[in-house]
Amino acid sequence: MRNRIADTEDSALNLLLEKVYRGSGHDFREYKCGTVMRRLQRRLQATGAGTYQEYIGFMDTYPEEYERLTDYLTIHVSSFFRNAYTFHQVASLVLPELVSHKRERRQGSLRFWSTACTRGEEPYSIAMMLTEFLGQKLPDFNISIYATDISRHSLYEAQSGQYPLKDVETLSSTILENYFDCQGGSYVIASSIRRMVNFSYFDMVSTKTPPFMNLDCIFCCNILIYLQKQLQERVLNMLYNSLAVPGYLVLGEVETPTDSLCGRLECLDAKAKIYKRKE
Repeated sequence: MRNRIADTEDSALNLLLEKVYRGSGHDFREYKCGTVMRRLQRRLQATGAGTYQEYIGFMDTYPEEYERLTDYLTIHVSSFFRNAYTFHQVASLVLPELVSHKRERRQGSLRFWSTACTRGEEPYSIAMMLTEFLGQKLPDFNISIYATDISRHSLYEAQSGQYPLKDVETLSSTILENYFDCQGGSYVIASSIRRMVNFSYFDMVSTKTPPFMNLDCIFCCNILIYLQKQLQERVLNMLYNSLAVPGYLVLGEVETPTDSLCGRLECLDAKAKIYKRKE
């Protein structure tokens, strides 16, 4: 009996995720089931639906629920310099090599991609890191930091560049003074940093064609852990193909490239999860 009930629930869940895909274009069918079910439960409780079937009926009546569900199923946890060790190692290992490579070839562009930027903390942190590293040489480079996310609401907040005190209180006084303006109790990213970052919508799970090419460095942190292995491989291959040669890939603390990709990447730091596309 228990197996029959579980099969019925799985069937209803699959039907719901198929409906979400066809109704919104967002594909959660290859997300890990445990993650999806936990987050779905919150929406069921909020809407008063007792089953997946009832929730499907609710979505038929209120189509705006598609966007709310997308926000619940995607992860929006971030902070400035979220993993301090990773940023330190990118500045220590990646930037000297990358900048030297550019200067040898008389190339003046630096292209970074923050693949799930949420409210903008990661791409703005990248911009601050580059500014600190380059110092007076900053004007020598045309810097483009592409920041994408699946949540349009998060992108709107990110573009405003405005954060409450609780979001910046762990930053050093030097960072706050150099890269933020205090306005009425909020902290606003300095215009010099905001100009480096280009925000746009992109769903890398549902789209197989990369939006950017010849990238010098890609940050894809704490996304793969929510995806099933087959989808992880597809996403990683897309990111790999987006990299320049040499190009650098930064993953989350508990994430690693799939077996098929390991042979094509050189690990620069196993703890910081920094990898380099080989020549």
